[in-house]
Amino acid sequence: MIADLPESVSYFPLMGYGPELKAEQFLVLFEGQIVLSSTNSWLWGREEFTGYETSQAIVVGHLDSTVIGFAELRYLPEGYEVISPRQLLTMTSETTFGLLSHGLQILTSRKEHRFCGYCGTENMAEAGEWAMVCPDCGHHAYPRISPCVIVVVKKGDEYLLVQHNRHGKTSTMHTVVAGFVEPGEGAEMAVSRELMEETGIKVRNIQYCFSQSWPFPHSLMMGFHAEYESGELEIDNEELCFAGWFHKDHLPELPPEFTISRQLIDL
Repeated sequence: MIADLPESVSYFPLMGYGPELKAEQFLVLFEGQIVLSSTNSWLWGREEFTGYETSQAIVVGHLDSTVIGFAELRYLPEGYEVISPRQLLTMTSETTFGLLSHGLQILTSRKEHRFCGYCGTENMAEAGEWAMVCPDCGHHAYPRISPCVIVVVKKGDEYLLVQHNRHGKTSTMHTVVAGFVEPGEGAEMAVSRELMEETGIKVRNIQYCFSQSWPFPHSLMMGFHAEYESGELEIDNEELCFAGWFHKDHLPELPPEFTISRQLIDL
């Protein structure tokens, strides 16, 4: 059993790179997977972490007063187990979600912006912010944030729920339609387009509810409610393997409570 943080603990993200800070605990990754410590914790103490070769390591914030870092190992030590970030998220708290979402996106940004996109020179970290800066041409590359929409559609007492191919056809979990905002689009336009493309229906009364940062790899999920207007369900088989209407009192298996899709359904 992997222990989570106490409910009283809060995460305080840094607003930029702090080279003077030294991490007291680390979340350790190898090839995108979280490496569990020798005590089966997802946080390593500094002593256990010392001596392992890393491709990158950076302080991202504080758990209360404890300085927390993220690091990627070049090799997996013998005898250590790994779990996926998604697995950890299903069994952890809102505080842990905030830490993972922030730290994973910072690590992703540093990998994506290792070299300058203008001149190809290797970038350097800029103290006080999360930009990677080119020492030759001065170009600043900030962490990428990709806007996405996610929407619950209501028809009377029924909700539109779908199953995505990426979750596997054997999965019993049902969720809602989501997709990236295209260049030149407003969020409400993206809601209408995604629903038409993936399910063949038109909606009305699109209402924004709330947002959630999502670290796979760097999304900002904007949540909406909408009402069914017209059309018959006709799914995009490249994205979905199922779509259907479910009565609010008889819903199938839903995503974990920490996810924005579940929060939109519950709301």
